[in-house]
Amino acid sequence: MKYLRRFNESVDNIKSNIDEIKQTIKDILLPISDMGYEISVINDMDCFYSAKYTGIIIRVVAYTDPPLKMDDEVKDEFIRMKEYLESLSIKSIEALYVRTGTTYTDSGTYTTPRNRQMNVDFNEFISMEDCELQNLLFAAKI
Repeated sequence: MKYLRRFNESVDNIKSNIDEIKQTIKDILLPISDMGYEISVINDMDCFYSAKYTGIIIRVVAYTDPPLKMDDEVKDEFIRMKEYLESLSIKSIEALYVRTGTTYTDSGTYTTPRNRQMNVDFNEFISMEDCELQNLLFAAKI
């Protein structure tokens, strides 16, 4: 019961400060934004993912953007973002990404070679060696 009360307090705190939290995440990822990527941050009430996620969705790269090279500098920014989210008592952060090599077919669908499209825990994501991403979002679950 004590855990449930703390969980509810954490959720209430996040919901009541969601605009400030969204802006802080964008500020943390400003170096990536300066590289030409439009960072979007939405909460579960704004989001079509809400049936699957209760939390915050952070889109970094969309298919229309140039691929993002995952080097140490970029990883450092994502680690800063994770540390901030953890300070809000968010412990589960997943990365959903598509590596380069995905192609768009004439029928309007994406074909993705094996292991190009992934949904992994943040720690597994951040341990990737240098690669380029066509699509990237983080799901921070409350």
